[in-house]
Amino acid sequence: PELRAIAEWLASWARDINSWDHNLIALGDFNIDRRGDALHDAFVSTGLDIPQDLQGVPRTIFADPGRPELDKFYDQIAWFTGRNGLPALSLQYSRGGFFDFTESALTKRGLTKTQLSWRISDHYPLWAEFSVRD
Repeated sequence: PELRAIAEWLASWARDINSWDHNLIALGDFNIDRRGDALHDAFVSTGLDIPQDLQGVPRTIFADPGRPELDKFYDQIAWFTGRNGLPALSLQYSRGGFFDFTESALTKRGLTKTQLSWRISDHYPLWAEFSVRD
């Protein structure tokens, strides 16, 4: 599938020590339905690693905290790890999460979640924080 080809291309670039840099971070909407499905397995098959604190965060405004097994896993931030299990980055990963904009964006308009999804998005923005200090 297309997602495996992207993951393989990133993996080959990460192995080339003469490429731009080794701080390759894959981020975006990969349309992964859930952990363990074929797209998720293709995404992580080449060594891309999703940080633990982004594993369980909701991805959409329609996520149901009472039914996490139904949550979508569309958006990802991931990078490669070395053979030692440590991130293959020169940046130090600090933490990550998501931003729930539903309580602060367009709140005076009385929009339903569906209407809000048409105006902004049905996806929560994911974020990752890195330190560039030695």
